[in-house]
Amino acid sequence: MAGQLDLTVYADNALSRMTTEQLADSLAYFEPDVVVVPRPHHELELRQALDGDIQIIVTGRPPHTLQPVQTDSAVDLVHVPDAASLAGLSDLDATLAEGETYLLSDLLAVDIDLVNLETRLDGRETYEAALPEDLRGSYTHLTTEANPDYRGEWGDLVVHGAMPGANERQGQTEPGVAHLQLRADGVVCTETITPEKFGLRALDQVGRTRAETLREAGYRRREDVADGTIPDLADLDGFGRETAQTILESAAANAEGEVRRHGDDGFPSADPIFIDIETDGLNPTMVWLIGVLDDRTEEYRSFLARDPEEPGAAIEAFLSWLRTNATNRPVVAYNGRNFDFPVIEEHAAEHCPQYLDDWAQTWTFDPYFWATTEGQAILPGRTNKLEDVAATLGWEGADTGLSGAAVARLFQRYQANPHPETALDWDRHKRYCEDDVRALAHVYDALADATATQSSDSTATGANTAQGQLSDF
Repeated sequence: MAGQLDLTVYADNALSRMTTEQLADSLAYFEPDVVVVPRPHHELELRQALDGDIQIIVTGRPPHTLQPVQTDSAVDLVHVPDAASLAGLSDLDATLAEGETYLLSDLLAVDIDLVNLETRLDGRETYEAALPEDLRGSYTHLTTEANPDYRGEWGDLVVHGAMPGANERQGQTEPGVAHLQLRADGVVCTETITPEKFGLRALDQVGRTRAETLREAGYRRREDVADGTIPDLADLDGFGRETAQTILESAAANAEGEVRRHGDDGFPSADPIFIDIETDGLNPTMVWLIGVLDDRTEEYRSFLARDPEEPGAAIEAFLSWLRTNATNRPVVAYNGRNFDFPVIEEHAAEHCPQYLDDWAQTWTFDPYFWATTEGQAILPGRTNKLEDVAATLGWEGADTGLSGAAVARLFQRYQANPHPETALDWDRHKRYCEDDVRALAHVYDALADATATQSSDSTATGANTAQGQLSDF
């Protein structure tokens, strides 16, 4: 993709748990330009799983000098072996991309002191002293000593984490595979997926033992399982007919790119209102953008609050519109039961309590919860993230170069210092929100149009299936 470099980073403990099939599946899913692994023997494992050639960086085998890796004219990635080599940036600076240059190293470590509630950047003094003073380009400093969801500004250093599980104090300890979209404008969009989301383990009710049983029976890929039959799978040790049906439906849903619906209980019959909210984080102090699509009129609108001094403006405008236009109609949000709906209620109570009763009486519907937790359907997709499900169902999203985390982070920066230099590209962010809303409508329509199959007696839960895990979000 123009203006973007796709970087996939494998944690050591993730690689130790992944089969060759899972590695191949992860590479096919992410389609990276560059892969990062911790140890030299991991490169051989990846080469065995690769279908083609790819640039691999081994952090445990650093180059002797700065190693530029350019895959896009607007983005550069440079592997930094040690602090002394940073002096070589003076010679490289004029030849690097006109957009953003990303320096990858293990020289900066983010340490969070939970006792004193302080964050330190270990190695900063040595790193900054080694950087040439005459650099003209724009740089982001990637570190394998911080988790991918970390980003901080330390003076002139913009530091972004790259390695899953690098610092358990940052709240991420599970083994994972991280994908970073390094954009030419300095925005980094990240996604981290556990090894269980790849290969046969991605199927409902398939853990390590059942995955091994399937492989021994000749089912190497999810597509192989989709071509099987319930009697064949039911005969396998530790399966049974009900489990076989669930696994087969999960494989078929992903192979065929369609919903497998079990029932109609609780699915709305009235024309829905689709919504998505943008906030300043997972524990929001402000809902600053609400996208709304009226399924009846096909009209889309944005409720946008640009002023951090008016944190309730978007919520109040949305609820005022809702009172007039959505009586007795379902308001639909993906994962809304866990985020959008309670956030709206909380912020209505704080900023516009005159609408609180209206919201309490609003018919809300969460298709993610309905499908997975209530066991009414099997959703296709690598994960249950909206973008994964919608893409598997044929949705072609808009390329805004943003992600939920990036959007929240950019607004936080603006919120802390409202200024033309920190202001968001409001139209770009509205397009991002609109794309999510329309993707939601696409998934909802697929659920509505799906013909109910034989109902499964086993309700999907996050405890025993690849579907329904909050970590997907």
